[in-house]
Amino acid sequence: MDDRGAGVLDVLHAHLLGHVPRFGGAKAELNLAILMAKRGRVMSSTLRARPLEQKAATARALEREVLPLFARGALTVPVAETFALEDVAAAYERFAGGSKLGKIILTP
Repeated sequence: MDDRGAGVLDVLHAHLLGHVPRFGGAKAELNLAILMAKRGRVMSSTLRARPLEQKAATARALEREVLPLFARGALTVPVAETFALEDVAAAYERFAGGSKLGKIILTP
């Protein structure tokens, strides 16, 4: 997941709510045969329209439930490649080229 931290939110939702939503973007590919075989369902929601209190509760739950997993190494973020900030053009080319699994990181 590459949509502004969506991967972390996916982990939070999976851990706390028992499902993994798709954040960001209006298009997604879905194999309905697998979905039906697993008796799955498609649901939608947006955090943007939620009250501030609910957003704050989600942030606190993330801090309490997910960040410790990163701290002890039980959860990691996949990194496709790391570039120096001076190589931002090459980093963008790598990003735009697709076929990556993980984040493209720029370092100072």
